[in-house]
Amino acid sequence: MREGYDLDAVDDFVDQVIDALDGRPGGKGITPDRIESEEFKVVRMREGYSMDDVDDWLDAAAAELRKRQQAAAQQNLQQHQYSSPAPHHPAQMTQEHGGWGTTDHPGFGAAAVPPAAPPVAPAPPVSPAYPPAYPDPAGDPLTDSAVNELDPALRALDPTYTQPSMQRTHQQPAVNGYETASDEPSLSDVRTPSTGLHHVEIWTRDIESSTRSFGWLFERLGWTLFQVWDSGRSWQSPGGGPYVVIEQSPDLSWTPYDRKAPGLNHLALAVPERWMVDRIVSEAPTYGWRLMFADRHPYAGGPHHYAAYFENDEGFEVEVATP
Repeated sequence: MREGYDLDAVDDFVDQVIDALDGRPGGKGITPDRIESEEFKVVRMREGYSMDDVDDWLDAAAAELRKRQQAAAQQNLQQHQYSSPAPHHPAQMTQEHGGWGTTDHPGFGAAAVPPAAPPVAPAPPVSPAYPPAYPDPAGDPLTDSAVNELDPALRALDPTYTQPSMQRTHQQPAVNGYETASDEPSLSDVRTPSTGLHHVEIWTRDIESSTRSFGWLFERLGWTLFQVWDSGRSWQSPGGGPYVVIEQSPDLSWTPYDRKAPGLNHLALAVPERWMVDRIVSEAPTYGWRLMFADRHPYAGGPHHYAAYFENDEGFEVEVATP
């Protein structure tokens, strides 16, 4: 049985890190160094978070927090250089020598008492524009969740793409296992649609190979890995939609898979733009996918259907198509 990080410990610390990134009081005391040195209780895999996922997420969070603190320090320096000095008065002296705020963690601590208005004088030079200490999290790619409704594939494939008007959520590391009494994927407690397609389950002869091919493709298109167990994985489509289970079941009959036989022929995954199809085509061979119907690509499905068809080592077919 592989090991993972304790769920409660990771949840509590990630909440504090997110508060620090957003400049909320709950993140006071969280620094990049503390994020990088934090240690968690190790538990059995089914009861904890993936250690690699947590470590990667925290490394990214530490880098982002360090960048924001440096930007805030630079902004404060520029404001000090260009602002007009205000006359001292008792209330302000109390603030200066009484410990208002903190310079180590910009954005934390009590708000400073505004200085008295300076006497009428020529306007000081205009300070250059610098990023705020804690930019609006709505535009922050670090805390952007892949389960947002608007074009998750676009954000997954193009890191420079942002939609500041969208309300975004913070994505935490994927859970390793099921929280229900049963370990059956079909009985797991996940948020899924109340109508329509619920999930698709695919049995594989090699879970590691399938994780490499399917896992890369799903996550590249903005799907979320949210459950992991010894013999399987599952990925959920954006917005709490249907999910796909890939499992190496102990009940598997060892017969060759044939997509042309009765049963599932292929999965079709949608992306909103044609360039995304092209990007997947260029990257897919590295992850075990072979382009099918290359002589007719990208119109193998018809003259008005821009898509790419792939086959992995086990013979599973996947289509990536535009509307």
